[in-house]
Amino acid sequence: MPRQKNASPSYLLHQRSGQARVRLTEKDGRCREHYLGPYGSPESWEKYHRLVAEHLQESGNDVSDAAKVDEDLSIAELVVEYDEFSREYYVKDGEITNDRFRAVVSPLVSLYGSTPAREFGPNKLRTVREHIIARGHAGQAEYDERGKLLEPGEPLSRKYVNALIQDLARMFKWGVSRELLPASVYDSLRAVEGIRKGKDNRLREAAPVKPVPEEHFDAVVAAACPQIATMLQVQRLAGMRPDELTIMRPRDIERTRDVWIYRPESHKLDWQGIDKEILLGPQAQTLLGPWLEGRDEDAYLFSPKEVAEASYLARRTREKKKPRKSRRKRPPREHYSDDSYRRAVQRVCKAIGIPSWSPGRLRHNAGTQVREAFGVEAAQLVLGHRKLSTTEIYAEKSREKYEEIIREVG
Repeated sequence: MPRQKNASPSYLLHQRSGQARVRLTEKDGRCREHYLGPYGSPESWEKYHRLVAEHLQESGNDVSDAAKVDEDLSIAELVVEYDEFSREYYVKDGEITNDRFRAVVSPLVSLYGSTPAREFGPNKLRTVREHIIARGHAGQAEYDERGKLLEPGEPLSRKYVNALIQDLARMFKWGVSRELLPASVYDSLRAVEGIRKGKDNRLREAAPVKPVPEEHFDAVVAAACPQIATMLQVQRLAGMRPDELTIMRPRDIERTRDVWIYRPESHKLDWQGIDKEILLGPQAQTLLGPWLEGRDEDAYLFSPKEVAEASYLARRTREKKKPRKSRRKRPPREHYSDDSYRRAVQRVCKAIGIPSWSPGRLRHNAGTQVREAFGVEAAQLVLGHRKLSTTEIYAEKSREKYEEIIREVG
């Protein structure tokens, strides 16, 4: 049965945000979505009826006068707009990179979802921060800023809370840049200082990151699958970041000299237009050799898909019958992400009964080893901590020193 032309538009649910919404067709024929506030709330129904009444009146229906639509963008509407933007903008290697922002959305919307975004100021921002601190960790599977799995009820770290508030303020900055909000909104939020060390005993101080103990590193390498074991050893030798290691391909490695040069397709500072070179010495070359042999130039060296296939064949051989295939909701990816690499290492830690650690800490192992042997400036070279203002002469000398170090330790 065809829908009546003047039937009232439906009251709908926006799944990601939990907001109520209604779709209205404008005079130019375009369909526009209006967000109404928390789904099922009295405020959302009030706004729904008001919008529909005015829409029907403009369409020529005989309805009573209704109050004009509140054109102020609400906090909930701003969150939805920013979420849609960030899902396209904050993406790297197919992964959304601003997941931390999700942790602050819930308290913000629950406290001020229907509040006009232009009315959000320093006091409201501090209230959201207080709510986050008081709530602490809710017990779901979350990781702190160091990649450590938080235990239920464990207090958040001061740096993490400050980072959440900075992420929240960034959303309002985006709103100003899109002319959705007046500049005064973001300017006022910038006046809220971060929590300083020792000023709030409800928060913990994040422990300094230390190198992975040698015995724990060796134990994981011995127990892990060949891909993960090789990745860990190469990362420790080269001092590279996890997200640089996981995307390694043959085409990215120049193998014409005694010291190989790896140029990752993507890295932490590529958004600044900086090209990065990671040198690979004899030990790293020996480890990588079997993974380079016969592999397509565009194929990733370390593939979760290959790990899954090898595991399936091993079970089939061991059980002497065709085992059931994994019930994964989606097939393994062609390469590890930073997160999946960390989880793979931490699963091995749990299986062998040692304290969990993150692969990112291996940079500290590499830095410590080089610093003890060659000094702090050499460690900065290996870890890639260079200033953009370095002169060309100094950079050339640094490169020669870098190669000398890698020949010996890498």
